Amino acid sequence: MPFDEYMEWCLYDPDEGFFSAGPVRSGKKGDFVTSPEISWAFGVPVGEWANRNAPSDHTSLIEVGAGSGALLQQIVDLWTMDRYSVYAVERSAEARRHLADEFDGVNAVESIDEIPRGIDVVIIANEVLDNMPAALARRVDDGWVEIAVGIAGEAFALVDLPARGEVITWCDDTFGDLSVGSAVSVQLWVSKWIGDVLDHFGNVTMCLIDYGGTSEELVRRDAASVVRTYRKHQSGIDWLQHPGETDITVDVNVDGVLNAIGRSGHDARLMTQRDFCLEYGLGELITDAAELEHVAARAGDVMAQLTNRSERLDFEALIDPSDLGGFRVILVE
Repeated sequence: MPFDEYMEWCLYDPDEGFFSAGPVRSGKKGDFVTSPEISWAFGVPVGEWANRNAPSDHTSLIEVGAGSGALLQQIVDLWTMDRYSVYAVERSAEARRHLADEFDGVNAVESIDEIPRGIDVVIIANEVLDNMPAALARRVDDGWVEIAVGIAGEAFALVDLPARGEVITWCDDTFGDLSVGSAVSVQLWVSKWIGDVLDHFGNVTMCLIDYGGTSEELVRRDAASVVRTYRKHQSGIDWLQHPGETDITVDVNVDGVLNAIGRSGHDARLMTQRDFCLEYGLGELITDAAELEHVAARAGDVMAQLTNRSERLDFEALIDPSDLGGFRVILVE
């Protein structure tokens, strides 16, 4: 089967999928942590952006891939339009139950199809696009082949298939000419999701945060790193040998996302998570935490000094350009 179908099955099969059939996966006790689980302060720039960019005075708030609810809690506390609906979109049944228990007045739904059409919305999606199923393709002498999943003996193995037309089109539009042998992810599902979202709702603003890069940046990386896995905070689990037992993720191709947004008639702004957080208020929190640390040091209050230093370091981790700060933020405003 094409890799995107395999990825969909491994992650979202109702009975065996890593996300849909298992427990809530994000969090320090889960399989990986995301920015809002590093620090509550991540919700400050996200919430500030959401409030500044609500497209109308009757806007609903949507978080896609709400997971543990860590970010939702932070932005709901800052959301000023409390007369209007808040939605958490989450494919995991266990996560939806958790969100329904944790939040009064938040509508936990499986997909955007369960949200009324035509309403004005602000959409937040943090580390969601990387888990949308992606095809895999390789450049060959006369075009492209797809890297698919087949069977060798009694085990899954990678095989080449003739590329589907939509895969060829996406690759040509997104990458252009590449050297023979280059392996890439093909994010058809991301492109479709963006088109569906912008078609489903009325006036839309979106904040999409994820790790990834431009086409030029991605093709320079080792082909073996195109697909990555995470389980219990460890990477490198063999996704062919352990289907449904590990997260499967790909770097988001920001050029493909921007192309999809442009095809829908919208403009987008691209920046790093570092620049986004500093533009929308995190710098002030870092300054305040540093000042509190110094005040505690002058007073000889070692415990308060250490507490404020720990919080400041968590804030700074969100903007570290070699890690979370290097994530890409795509804003539709």
